[in-house]
Amino acid sequence: MNLWTEAVDLHSHTTYSDGVASVRVMAERAAKNGVKVWSLTDHDTAAGWDEAREEANRLGMRFIPGVEITCEVPLLPEENMLDAHQSNPSSWHLLAYFPEGCSHGFIEWLDAMKEARIPRMEGMIQRLSEYGMEINLEEVMAIADGAVGRPHLARVMLEKGMIDTFQEAFDLWIGDEGPAFSPRPLPKIPDVVNKIRSENGISSLAHPYYYGISPKNLGNYLINQKIDAVEAFHRSHSDSLRWALMNIGLPITVGGDSHGTEHNPSPGKMLAPLTHLHSAFHP
Repeated sequence: MNLWTEAVDLHSHTTYSDGVASVRVMAERAAKNGVKVWSLTDHDTAAGWDEAREEANRLGMRFIPGVEITCEVPLLPEENMLDAHQSNPSSWHLLAYFPEGCSHGFIEWLDAMKEARIPRMEGMIQRLSEYGMEINLEEVMAIADGAVGRPHLARVMLEKGMIDTFQEAFDLWIGDEGPAFSPRPLPKIPDVVNKIRSENGISSLAHPYYYGISPKNLGNYLINQKIDAVEAFHRSHSDSLRWALMNIGLPITVGGDSHGTEHNPSPGKMLAPLTHLHSAFHP
């Protein structure tokens, strides 16, 4: 029996949130890379699920409806862990998976969060205008098929010549510490976990490296909050961190977190151990 697999990728984004490729393109790239179990996890939206399911069926993959939910920060970063981070995180991200689907009420809850992104975007546009950078909300919304976010604003800034590189938008203006950054109301992790559980869903903490918490302390928190799994195998994680996260007492999930961009264009090619992978996602 093969104890490792590259056939699972449970974290990817499309133009329905901050990705740059369509659902069809991402599904075809996943299938080409040998993915057999695939989840689309756009931010705070289920808008791409129907299309993704159709594409997965066409390509012979099992589709798991998923979403990446932006939550309040529950724990302060540890100073000795923040050496590897640019700044304190402004949010944590919880992945929610629904192998058996979810209710219309849950979709409506996601839609409300998606709509809450618009006033926040208006606030950032207003702040940029105070520095002489004039952008209309319509320009940003035109490239956001679903949940509008900072990457869409950064793309408009780049197209209008306000910055030289995409990353410069975050480094100088709209990053968590930037002068044009605007927060938005976020749900608390315990509330989100309860909501996922009420739908018979599975929760997993996305890219735990980003939050500046040691694996031991992170594991204690996740278990205490009844979170089902941890995304130990994320493309940003070192082998040593993956090993540490495999041993905190929770099943793991695996995600390339592809946004279809040049540096990470395709889901798949993520080798992960079947012995630790949550049983709901085995190929």
